[in-house]
Amino acid sequence: MIETDAPTYDWTTARQRRKSWKAEERPKNLFSGESKVGKCQVAGVDVLKIAAHPEGLLRLADSFMVHHKHDWKEESAGVGLPLGLEWQQSKDGRFDFFFSLADGIRCFGLGERFSTLDLRGARHTLCTTDETKHTEFADSLYKAIPFMVLFDGDNSYGFFLDSPAPQRWDLDSELNCEGKIELFTRQGWSMYVFGPAPLPSILDSFSAVTGKAKMPPLWSLGHQQCRWSYPDEETVREIATEFRQRKIPCDTIYLDIDYMDEYRVFTHSPERFPAFTKMIEDLRAQNFNVITIVDPGVKKDEKFPVFKKGLKDNLFCKTQDGEVYIGQVWPGHSAFPDFLKPETRKWWADNHSFYVKNGIAGIWNDMNEPALFNLTRPLPDGMDALPAESAQHFCHSLDDERLGHLEVRNLYGTLMCKSTHQGLIEQRPNERPFILTRSATAGIQNYSAVWLGDNYSWYEHLAKSIPMLLNMGMSGVAFCGVDIGGFFGSCPPEMLIRWYELGIFYPLFRNHCWLEGRAQEPFAYGEKCEMLLRKLIETRYGLLPYIYSLFHEHTTNGAPLMRPLSWHYPQDRIAANADDEFLLGENILVAPITERSKSCRNVYFPEGLWHPFNGGTPVKGGQTLAVEIPLGSVPAFVRDGSIIPMASAMQSTAEYESCTITFKCFGKNAQGMYFEDDGKSFDYERGVYNEWQLSLKEGQLSAVSVHKSFDSAGRKYAVDIEGKNSSFKLS
Repeated sequence: MIETDAPTYDWTTARQRRKSWKAEERPKNLFSGESKVGKCQVAGVDVLKIAAHPEGLLRLADSFMVHHKHDWKEESAGVGLPLGLEWQQSKDGRFDFFFSLADGIRCFGLGERFSTLDLRGARHTLCTTDETKHTEFADSLYKAIPFMVLFDGDNSYGFFLDSPAPQRWDLDSELNCEGKIELFTRQGWSMYVFGPAPLPSILDSFSAVTGKAKMPPLWSLGHQQCRWSYPDEETVREIATEFRQRKIPCDTIYLDIDYMDEYRVFTHSPERFPAFTKMIEDLRAQNFNVITIVDPGVKKDEKFPVFKKGLKDNLFCKTQDGEVYIGQVWPGHSAFPDFLKPETRKWWADNHSFYVKNGIAGIWNDMNEPALFNLTRPLPDGMDALPAESAQHFCHSLDDERLGHLEVRNLYGTLMCKSTHQGLIEQRPNERPFILTRSATAGIQNYSAVWLGDNYSWYEHLAKSIPMLLNMGMSGVAFCGVDIGGFFGSCPPEMLIRWYELGIFYPLFRNHCWLEGRAQEPFAYGEKCEMLLRKLIETRYGLLPYIYSLFHEHTTNGAPLMRPLSWHYPQDRIAANADDEFLLGENILVAPITERSKSCRNVYFPEGLWHPFNGGTPVKGGQTLAVEIPLGSVPAFVRDGSIIPMASAMQSTAEYESCTITFKCFGKNAQGMYFEDDGKSFDYERGVYNEWQLSLKEGQLSAVSVHKSFDSAGRKYAVDIEGKNSSFKLS
């Protein structure tokens, strides 16, 4: 008999597997504790709040995701819940929620999903995971935002399950018009139900609970250049020189992990970056902002002051037996700050004085799911209830009580960003911070912008970036983007050009790739590619006044910058199905090419009249047309009746103040809005800004001041009507 290593299964295992297809009957409700239902209006929308507190487990009663308190009027226990919503505790370590999903309802949101815009018809696991393979099999990714819009025209609902524990949302995967949420926790939770209301009102109300992003620093909306890695000072200086000599606009250069001393956070390499502070000063003189990566792993080194301090003050996560948890990441054996503890967040915040003193402009928080080289899958296979604390990877401490990591895993990246934000605000009180994060949950917009992690140089990932970013916007996160050109792989010139055609409309505009692929800077591909990319990047800078004004809109009503067509056309059934095109604000329709060797695509135009962005014959809406989009062109159309504020040419936003702002009018009668402030401080929160309502009638542009207290006397303005440009005065 030949011995083999082949696995063997007995017949009882086979029978169990055969039976696994059968639907599970609803189990008995095991819940014992206190539950309440409250009601109030938030931003004009009716909201129900259901809160459950298991007996003896009230440690998570105060949410880290809710940033604004409201007065809830308690309802009777038997109040009817929308969409047939019911809940129960099905197991020790699992709560279940059941609701109906009528035909035609579409599901948006849930943060970062590798999916079409409509999430219906699938199961979605929300557990922050360092997943490098972004394919249809990738369920959990870096962000877990438990908010979903059930879109049904003007009668939409929003569900927000306020718990940082892993969740699984089943959105009619069995085609039975039913939805189910499994929440893997033993702790208390709250479920918010928003609506019914139109989609924009649902997002306004949700963001009134979890917070709206503040105005970003203007420079962070410019072109950002990054690579893993620019390994030394000489390389960084060369990259900056190339951008300026070739007159390719750029505002930001990133330093990835190789700037550090053996990957120790809050350090720089004395060998490869010997003149670290001087380099940053010189780059600042060239109008470059420098952003450094910061990972949570702290190198286990008894001589490293950061590790010594964290160890001495009991600031790291612990194992079940009370020892400091040590995992493998870039520095090797590393400890992980327990950001659930306020004293840890304060300590981490204070450590950012290293970056502030060295003139660093922003912080890039990476690997903060947290990622571990020896733990790539945080959830056990086939998990149907939360494992016991003794079986979880490590523990946190909250109010001197131990808490298993999985109970709060989805919070880790957000609390790291909260700490980073705290440090930058304390050390630069009237300067808007810029933080970029990979991992996040609901409320991250209060602290950080996001990017969608390690994508590939694949046309599929170029195309998928549209619905993925739209769903981030539907989750309350307006400042988001993906790595232009793709992170993994090698991006060919045609793909990079097509990606920039789309990327100039991303809120976050960053080119990033890994060290093993080809160089991906705009000047790395030859003369033709460089010329086309320069023009596209210049277009982005021209759009900055419009994009900046959209950020101001978000601060008032929570609206994302990138919007599905159904945001403004809720009754248009064709628009509701579109996820290969989108609206930037209300007025710009973006419809890019996302396939190789294509120069034509079908574009659906909603009602109205649409002008090609760079001129040409307007297109009548309410139809789908084949449109030629030559390589290097701007794949966008402007709604008739719009006024788009555009900036004159610049090499960085440092020149923005001296730029002429031109109000470009589309149509014989048009409306628009223009917002301006200093682009860097919080003075706008104290009313130091200008907001103008623009109106074109019978060939004459007028501007009505909505708010005026910012001194912009030195700025020049112009108006463009049917291609004719003339000076204009705002007064």
